[in-house]
Amino acid sequence: MGPRAEFILSATLSGAVVALLGYAVASWMVFEQTPAEIAGNGARWCPSGALAALPAAWLVSAWQARAERAGRRWSARGMALRGTGLALLLYPPAVVAWVLATGALDRQLASGGMPLRELVPWLPSIVFGATLAALLVGTWPAFFSAFVLCRRYLRRRGGSTTDIA
Repeated sequence: MGPRAEFILSATLSGAVVALLGYAVASWMVFEQTPAEIAGNGARWCPSGALAALPAAWLVSAWQARAERAGRRWSARGMALRGTGLALLLYPPAVVAWVLATGALDRQLASGGMPLRELVPWLPSIVFGATLAALLVGTWPAFFSAFVLCRRYLRRRGGSTTDIA
């Protein structure tokens, strides 16, 4: 597997793990749920983190390659900062896509699923809560995991980084 494919895959998995852990922490601290409820909430919401991390990793790796061709070197810290910021910007649309997809699937598979016309008015509240939780709980873990992944990606590409070993 090439460096870019590995970076995109590992960043997507990292986004899912950060979302899982973020929702676990938020469920534990805010809602005081049981461990089973916490695991269920985290598993239900972790795909939204992966949906935001996938295009962010793809875009930031293309952005880095373009900068490298132009003769500018990126540090792992700068690349991680750009990738984390981009993932946070893409997180609200990912939540909307995830809620609508699961709502439509629930409507098709469950006998009493909520119609989408009733779900849509709840979207702003859901997106606001999810985005606020991502900003408060997930920003630093996402940045640190992105830093590790970006450092590995830059090393595998053969470009030297300005970071310490």
